[in-house]
Amino acid sequence: MFHSLIKEIWSTTPGLENVLLSGIDGIVIARHHESDKDEIVAAEAASLIKDVQRFGEEMEAGALKALTAQYEDTMIAIQMVTPEYLLLGVLSDAQYLGLVQYRFTLKSYEWYSAIA
Repeated sequence: MFHSLIKEIWSTTPGLENVLLSGIDGIVIARHHESDKDEIVAAEAASLIKDVQRFGEEMEAGALKALTAQYEDTMIAIQMVTPEYLLLGVLSDAQYLGLVQYRFTLKSYEWYSAIA
């Protein structure tokens, strides 16, 4: 089931180099295509999410919904699907970042019912 959802988001969202569904523990559940960096990216994203969540708790800001990071050559888009699962996209072209965030938000609502 998760693989078909990943495939759907891949086919309808230009600009993605890869897309992963991961647990907050950093374990990859589904991905579009396998890369040597998937496990490291998921683990680092999970660690980052935990730190950002603690920051939000200190600010009394509520639950984390999404996070993006933009580097010189790569962008990372993270969308929380549930408090335990996240959708992570890797992009190399900044012009698609907004579209990826939009599609991830839409899909996270659909996925929530499948996961929760």
